[in-house]
Amino acid sequence: MNKTMKMRKIFLMLCLALPLGFVSCGDDDEGNTYTDASVLVPGTFTGSMTKNDDGSTIASDVTLVISKNTATTNTQAVTIAITAPSINMNQTGVFNAAKANDGFTFGSGSIATAAGQATKNCGGRLTGNTLTFYLQLNSTYKFSGATSAKRYTLHLARN
Repeated sequence: MNKTMKMRKIFLMLCLALPLGFVSCGDDDEGNTYTDASVLVPGTFTGSMTKNDDGSTIASDVTLVISKNTATTNTQAVTIAITAPSINMNQTGVFNAAKANDGFTFGSGSIATAAGQATKNCGGRLTGNTLTFYLQLNSTYKFSGATSAKRYTLHLARN
């Protein structure tokens, strides 16, 4: 009888341990899910810039390049470089990138200027291969937070 009780206990312990082994096994077939938006958004975009107050096209040769910013510990940081040779525009800034519904958003930060740090009042939205970017620029097409600065919109497509 003692031997039968031992066998029952061992059998019951095995029955209890067996489901734990199945629970601990996972399905590793799933793809990587990135929480760092700065890994997902890099690319080169081209298009035009319009003036917000009257919709007129200011430049048709705009290029915007997004790259992961490795100079900061902020995992969501991207560097955005905007050029438009026809208006002598060449601006670079660090922005925060975030996943938002079916796309990504970019928020303002600060850019390094000769005088130190200048706040920029701009940001954008990337949906699929279309990027709309809003800028506030001074008369020489530099980022500006001044009330006298003009507002512009970049209409861009991924190359």
